[in-house]
Formats: sequence, structure tokens, C-alpha cells
Amino acid sequence: SDSSSELSDAQSAAASSAIESAAADGVTLDQGCVEDVAAQLSEEDAQLAADNPDAELSAAGESLGIELLSCADDGEIVDLFIAGLAESGAPLDEDCARAALEAVDVKEIIATASSGDDLPANLVTALTPCLGG
Repeated sequence: SDSSSELSDAQSAAASSAIESAAADGVTLDQGCVEDVAAQLSEEDAQLAADNPDAELSAAGESLGIELLSCADDGEIVDLFIAGLAESGAPLDEDCARAALEAVDVKEIIATASSGDDLPANLVTALTPCLGG
């Protein structure tokens, strides 16, 4: 996509910041996809995101931030999710968890988790046999 020419300076900087921040977490984001999302940011949110990828954005900006998950590789999202579960200290069979997560929309789960809601029942049910190692 050639959306980069349609971005404001702040939106372009926000897109670059998001890509760099995700890369630091081990997740590769598709640049064209990120730029398409960044193009929807208000100038205020774009500047905040450009200055600090963890900045608190408006509700619309936060929603767009979650939309960035659609720009990521599913396998990398699963790796990040499993790493987070492992860091929680709960014994986890990672092979079992990977198999269980194949049937679940991991991006939706992360979006749900980032909103503070409880994890979806289908995720809990899928991962329960994998816990306790």
C-alpha cells in the first residue's frame, strides 16, 4: 500500500514508533497495515503515540491501537501470549498451549485482555488441560 504519502508527519511517526515498539517485543508488524491504521488516528493521538508508544490515547486511539494486532503475524502473537503465560509462574505445557491456541483467535484474546475484561471462556477451556505441567 502507498498510504505513507497520505499520512501526516505525526501519523507517520506514530506508525514508525508502533513498528519499532512491537519489534522490541519480538513482533513484526506489516508496515502498510500499520500505516493504514495510523492514517485513522487524530493528530493529537498520533503525536502522543509518536512520542510514547505506551501513551494513554483517546478511546478512539486506543481502539485503533488494538486494531494493530491485525497487522501482526499470528505465530508471533501466540509466542508472545505463551511467553506471558510462562512468566506468570503457572506451570504450562507450551506444546499443548500452542495446539490449543490454533483453534482460538489470539488477536481477539489479546484485545480482550488489554481492555481489562476476563479472558473468553473458550480460551480458558482450551488452555486448562495445558496448565499444571
